[in-house]
Amino acid sequence: MRISSVVRCFAVATMAALSVGQAGAAGFALIEQGSGTGNAYAGGAAAAEDASTIFFNPAGLTQLPGRQIVLGVSAIKPSAEFTNQGSIAGGGKPLGSEGGDAGLWGVVPNMYVSWAATDRLWLGIGVNAPFGLRTGYDSDWIGRYQAIDSTLTTLNINPSIAFKINDVVSIGAGLNYQTVDATLTRAVNFGAGGEGSVRINGDDAAWGWNVGALFNLAPDMRVGQAPGGPRTAASAPRGSGRSSRGSRRREES
Repeated sequence: MRISSVVRCFAVATMAALSVGQAGAAGFALIEQGSGTGNAYAGGAAAAEDASTIFFNPAGLTQLPGRQIVLGVSAIKPSAEFTNQGSIAGGGKPLGSEGGDAGLWGVVPNMYVSWAATDRLWLGIGVNAPFGLRTGYDSDWIGRYQAIDSTLTTLNINPSIAFKINDVVSIGAGLNYQTVDATLTRAVNFGAGGEGSVRINGDDAAWGWNVGALFNLAPDMRVGQAPGGPRTAASAPRGSGRSSRGSRRREES
């Protein structure tokens, strides 16, 4: 399977809780890399301001002199609130609260290193978290049967190489090794038997690639192109689930 499928499944499982119109990996995508926050990362494929260009376009390494190290950390606090507009409780259960603000603080670190090996060859490596964050609603909220706590954590290691063909054209490429870990919890309605809970953990790892090209068309004009490649899992996803109903439990792996 593809690692993006793991992320997509995670987003689908939390779609009702987040009340978003589109569910997919982009719902948990993190672009907070390097120093582009001030301009909202606009033109990231062509900016090449520092070693974090490895993330946006590896060909941008050819614009960096000598050696560079970029260390960064972003504190992110999303907001996800539910407003009840006529929900009806089912199965004789209490309706529950609106759940509060499900957005929780998250810390996203990143590190990039670049080295101009020659006047035409550059090497670099990036370590980042391209997807992630966590949501958590009150355990008694209306949507507890869909989701309560949802956590997604990824780690991506991205060694890269870039070559300056001439003063106009540069190309670059990189390998990506990415791990993903997800945890989902929700309540279970057992009808007259009460309520229970389910906790699901899953993890996987995959390889992928990214390539890029950079064109210096004029002193004040630079164009970049950087498509990304699929990350295909090296093995089947691993996970475990547990459900509880009073003193009765079932475990799977």
